[in-house]
Amino acid sequence: MNHPVDVPHDAPPGAQPTVSSRPPRGRLPGLDAVRALAIVGMVYMHVSPTGWLGPAPMPDKPGVLDWVEHTVSGRSMSLFVLMAGISVALMTGGPAPFGGDRLATARKRLAVRAVMLFLISLCVDQLSGMNLSILEFYAVWLLLLIPLVRLRPGTLLAAAGVLGAALPVFCFIVLNHGRDWAISPMNSAGAEQAFGLAVLLNPQDWLAKVHQLLLGGGFQTPYAIPLLLAGLAIGRLDLRSRAVRAKMAGCGALLVAVSWLVSWVALVPLGAERALADMMKSAGGPMVQPWASVLTLPPHQLYALSIPMAPMMVGVGLLLLAGFLTLLQRPGWQRALLPLTAAGSLSLTWYAAHQVVIERTAGDPPYAFTLFAGMVVFAFVFSPLWLRWIQRGPLEWLVHRVTVMVARDQATARHKAT
Repeated sequence: MNHPVDVPHDAPPGAQPTVSSRPPRGRLPGLDAVRALAIVGMVYMHVSPTGWLGPAPMPDKPGVLDWVEHTVSGRSMSLFVLMAGISVALMTGGPAPFGGDRLATARKRLAVRAVMLFLISLCVDQLSGMNLSILEFYAVWLLLLIPLVRLRPGTLLAAAGVLGAALPVFCFIVLNHGRDWAISPMNSAGAEQAFGLAVLLNPQDWLAKVHQLLLGGGFQTPYAIPLLLAGLAIGRLDLRSRAVRAKMAGCGALLVAVSWLVSWVALVPLGAERALADMMKSAGGPMVQPWASVLTLPPHQLYALSIPMAPMMVGVGLLLLAGFLTLLQRPGWQRALLPLTAAGSLSLTWYAAHQVVIERTAGDPPYAFTLFAGMVVFAFVFSPLWLRWIQRGPLEWLVHRVTVMVARDQATARHKAT
């Protein structure tokens, strides 16, 4: 890949352009590879194919497709959230956190980026007819992380651990005993809530929008907080160090193993599997989740109500990061995995585009696997060609230009003034 002039979007403010046939020094292609996997998983979830060459009725859905959907359900989004925390860490200095003017500039740019992502998400909602794109949540998560960028990795990991145990219990209590409050649209006018760009012109819906972003989407924000904190801590590590990567792989494997063990103990010895089966068979009235179910992993439990889910996904993320960061140090693997890393560097563009394509051109569901495969192949083929001539994706370029224009680097501005 030949970037004529490239400044990585994860690079710190003030980074200078580089000219190279390899990924620039400020960019870690392993991160792009993991981002691409997260996007591919979310595309699969949104397509939810029921047949190979053509859509099939749900009862006739091939077992392989059903297994893949259950496997990536919630997990691809979790990986995306973890990468968001890592990106925030890198944009605020990585292993050497900014201070002074550089930190102030980085925080302003995060805030501007959040506003831009929210507006882009509203545009995507408007074009696709959908509501509550993950980009809206992403914008909120960026704002939540701004005050936390100076915390030490140990503090972040401790907070992630405590909240990773407490927030699923909170969601469990709300789902079982505060369901009406949790899903209430909170629209004072009592009318259908506006979506897309119309939200900006309907202030009576703003409180409902805030409520949705904090508790809606299956408790996405409470579930995301531990992953964001863990990602912020991971981004403070020296990701170029082989020793650090080895420790990441070891910790990742341990987290995955312990999470699966906890889930198995809850399902079998503690009887959560039997209790969940009895709950599903019960007729009439709201279903009350058994307490032991908070210790189980999906599909036995909603991911936001699962205590071991976030640690497991942190472990999966650590394993993937350690593997790809190590693999993509080698030029041969950089060339071989170029379609994957290039697509990952255009993740915002591809995420927004696939939602519009599905809703505007694919017709009504169900969909076939060929739709998913076609979008992924197109992204993998087009991304390297695009990046050969233009350093950022269309939406990435827009966000970058507005961010740099609104939140100018203070040190550079003072230098020019003198």
